[in-house]
Amino acid sequence: MNLEMTKKIAIIGAGPGGLAAGMLLSQLGYEINIYEKNDRIGGRTALHKMGKYSFDIGPSALTMTHVLTSLFMDCKRDILDYVSLLPINPIHTLYFQEVTFPLYSDYAATKAVIKTYFPGEEEGFDRFMRENTKKMLYISPLNQFNYSSLFDFFRPTTLRAIPSLTLGRSLMDDLARYFNSKYLRLAFSLQMRYLGMSPWDIPAAYSIVPFSEFYYGTFHPIGGQNKIVEAMQQVITENKGKFFFNSEVTDFELEGNEIKGARLASGQVIEADYYFTNLDFMYSLGNKPNNHLEKKEYSSSAFMLYLGLSTVLPLSHQSIVFPDNYREFSDNTIHKKILSKDLAIHITNPSATDNTMAPINHSSIRIMVSVPNNTSAIDWDKETKEFRQLILDTVKERLDFPDLDDYIEEEYIITPKDWEEKYHVKYGAVFGLQHLTRQHGFLHPSKKLPKYKNLFVIGAGALSGSSLPFIIENAQITTRKFLQKENPSNQ
Repeated sequence: MNLEMTKKIAIIGAGPGGLAAGMLLSQLGYEINIYEKNDRIGGRTALHKMGKYSFDIGPSALTMTHVLTSLFMDCKRDILDYVSLLPINPIHTLYFQEVTFPLYSDYAATKAVIKTYFPGEEEGFDRFMRENTKKMLYISPLNQFNYSSLFDFFRPTTLRAIPSLTLGRSLMDDLARYFNSKYLRLAFSLQMRYLGMSPWDIPAAYSIVPFSEFYYGTFHPIGGQNKIVEAMQQVITENKGKFFFNSEVTDFELEGNEIKGARLASGQVIEADYYFTNLDFMYSLGNKPNNHLEKKEYSSSAFMLYLGLSTVLPLSHQSIVFPDNYREFSDNTIHKKILSKDLAIHITNPSATDNTMAPINHSSIRIMVSVPNNTSAIDWDKETKEFRQLILDTVKERLDFPDLDDYIEEEYIITPKDWEEKYHVKYGAVFGLQHLTRQHGFLHPSKKLPKYKNLFVIGAGALSGSSLPFIIENAQITTRKFLQKENPSNQ
């Protein structure tokens, strides 16, 4: 083995980004040690177990599976040897006051639904898919660049993509080009779920996110999304990588522009040749004086309710309950930073797809409501009980359900305060910085920090995108950057 390949790499945090980097680097022969402050892998993609019920803390579905497949192929593995993926159909069922309808990953099935509920809008769906196929082809290669300087914006690949970026237009503006129905515009702009932003603020380039659901499909791993990170851990272990749990890194020991060691909460100092940090990027900067960071615009947070129910609910895998005025809900959440009375509610019912998440005739239900992040004045110690009841009352009324309280055997709540204090997410903004043009590329805070020659940042919020495929791609970009630095003659 090449002596270079025996160099030690310490990865801080065993979330998906750290695990993806660990897979790639251990496959190349580097000595990989991963330090995780919790007693398990996964971070926000971890399994939460309550009695006989299983829940995914974070992601509710997987799309763009080719990104995950590519990661495993780079490690000479087949993802299907580790994880069994089930298609989710319908992708989601949408509940408006006036109409309820499902949407499918199958092109013909979704087109048939649109023809049934919104006759005459089918051609708009055709154009949406056709034009976003082209947009995806031009935009996807941009994920391979770091955009740490203006030069990256003048690459031929970037210049070719500019017409597809639909600059200066919001997602909702862009969708108005395809759909007359306000219901379809909302159906194709569920970005609060992925980006923690209002669809009236999200740049139109992000239309590729709803497009990807219909083009690539959505999937659920048997046993939950956590099975993906378990598979990643298994590959690292097969490659002789090591994990150290209950090992929180609290500080770095510095010498000039180089990190000489990472100090654990126990006082132990770990030494490595290189350090990759998978911590929530904005949170990890929080203990450093930086007024510039406070002026940044952060995404919404999420109020999460996990319920183990002794009944089966007539719900598809994913259901979205819309308020009467979605724009008002978005403005309250993102801009005014106040709680709404009329809620947008995302219900995940994995038991509809996977009978391993709860016992037969029982359900593991996860309810998510987008709420303001912790830059608001909301006191969650006071508001949690009442807000929880508002959610359950809304579900009962809008879906014509009995009182869920009568069936709850297990319950767990995560508030924005918990996201910040327990999961170390800055301001509890679970999607990081808002994905605004003025916060992208070389304008991102990660490009303005002092550079340590042996530190690489792969954590949530370090680059664009907050869903699993983007996290994996960000880890791949950072790994390539590291390899270019290690072996410049091979580039």
